[in-house]
Amino acid sequence: MSTTAIDLLAPVHRITIEQYDQMVDAGVFVEWPRVELIDGLLVEMSPMGEPHSLAIVWLTRSIIRQLDEFQMLGPQIPVRMAEFRSAPEPDIFVTTPDDFRSGRPKPLLTIEVSDASLGYDRITKARLYARRELPDYWIVNLRERVVEIHRAPVDGAYTEHTVHTAGATLRPLLLPDVTLELDDLLAFVDG
Repeated sequence: MSTTAIDLLAPVHRITIEQYDQMVDAGVFVEWPRVELIDGLLVEMSPMGEPHSLAIVWLTRSIIRQLDEFQMLGPQIPVRMAEFRSAPEPDIFVTTPDDFRSGRPKPLLTIEVSDASLGYDRITKARLYARRELPDYWIVNLRERVVEIHRAPVDGAYTEHTVHTAGATLRPLLLPDVTLELDDLLAFVDG
């Protein structure tokens, strides 16, 4: 397992997801930069540049048009993982309405759009999502203009990793009616 910045910290006080929720409800983060709870720590989220925003808009529009009434898309909404003291906010996730309402959604597809956050998404987020056994984790790597797909989580790590380049048609593992053309995504981001 790779070492992350969080692993290198001196002992810190880690908060629970319940404490995090109380802080959110009390408005503690109103004046703060955007944060997410990862392993009990408040982690500042990278600022979102225009390519990142455009990729999220394109993915949201493209995926939502292909979902049926038993699936829903969550853009930048926390995925609660109380057992890991975490509430990460993937850029996109798809789940079912019942699973979403459960308070502990286990997304069918989880997507992070990465530019400045690439290392964090590859290591910290991948490890967290694999520990939660999320079956299909994609990184839209804007730096290298590829999509990295992580599947088959076992013992807190993804055992399958593929990289898709220009010209690829992407198909989520558990959403057989959804297809995404990487060239269309990149063309939209490039303007």
